[in-house]
Amino acid sequence: MENLRFRHGMWLVNTLLNYKKLNREELNKLWIHNEGLSGGEELTRNQLNRAISSALDVLGVSIECDLKDQYRYFIAGDESLKATEWLLSSYSVNQLVSERSNLRERIMFEEIPSGQFFLTTIIEAMSKGKAMELDYKKFYDSEPYTCFIEPYCVKLSQQRWYLLARKDHSSHLQVFALDRMQQLRILEEVDFQIPEFFKPKEHFAHYFGVYTGVSPVVETILLKVDLFWRGYFRTLPLHSSQHEVETHSDYSIFEYDLVVTPDLINRILEFGASIEVLAPQSLREKMHDITTQMASLYQ
Repeated sequence: MENLRFRHGMWLVNTLLNYKKLNREELNKLWIHNEGLSGGEELTRNQLNRAISSALDVLGVSIECDLKDQYRYFIAGDESLKATEWLLSSYSVNQLVSERSNLRERIMFEEIPSGQFFLTTIIEAMSKGKAMELDYKKFYDSEPYTCFIEPYCVKLSQQRWYLLARKDHSSHLQVFALDRMQQLRILEEVDFQIPEFFKPKEHFAHYFGVYTGVSPVVETILLKVDLFWRGYFRTLPLHSSQHEVETHSDYSIFEYDLVVTPDLINRILEFGASIEVLAPQSLREKMHDITTQMASLYQ
């Protein structure tokens, strides 16, 4: 039931993004056309109200009705949509494919590990403000352990879903990979509230990826990127803080304000000799040590 409510909310937000403003009759025509969701049945007032509620509770998107414009529904402000753009885009493409079965083999998606199975359960718990009980097994552990968690937010990084949560009433937050979860149960009797000061976007603002378990020292990082790769960096920035500070005929220098983490180091290593760390010196030395060790494997 909760999964269906989530899908209804996603459909309504995506539809209003495409059409801007629609009254109930116009929404109903589009709803009936989407047989995979509606089953060919009309959109009831209760379904519409639940979809509006789901859009706000799950996606943080407020939908209002303009009484002066034929009672048309619209998205009130789009500042909250940045955080849901990827989710909405993915939903839209999946809906398009499901409605055109003849294209299924011609539209290919990047595979995400099976941990996404727990995603709807986590979203439901966050929507209700409920704690959860988790059975979790790290790759290097022989046995799973059970813990109490309070879900703060989820994030997709490098083809894996992650949950940021408070574990066993700890004073700090911890990241859990969904593909390492064994069992996940919503504790209906245990309520919790995220502190008002917590903002997911601000929490990860100076990190690449999800790894935040280090001293949060933000440093100015300079990367020298060769001619081949700089176009990729321009069209898909490594991080939102990226700035191209120097441009030359055969390379560019990009600047970032980031905390140095294993996620960041691994990402830089993926580009091989096409990227050189210029600053800070501590990261440059760390990259030297890692690449020297790598080179010794092939001697």
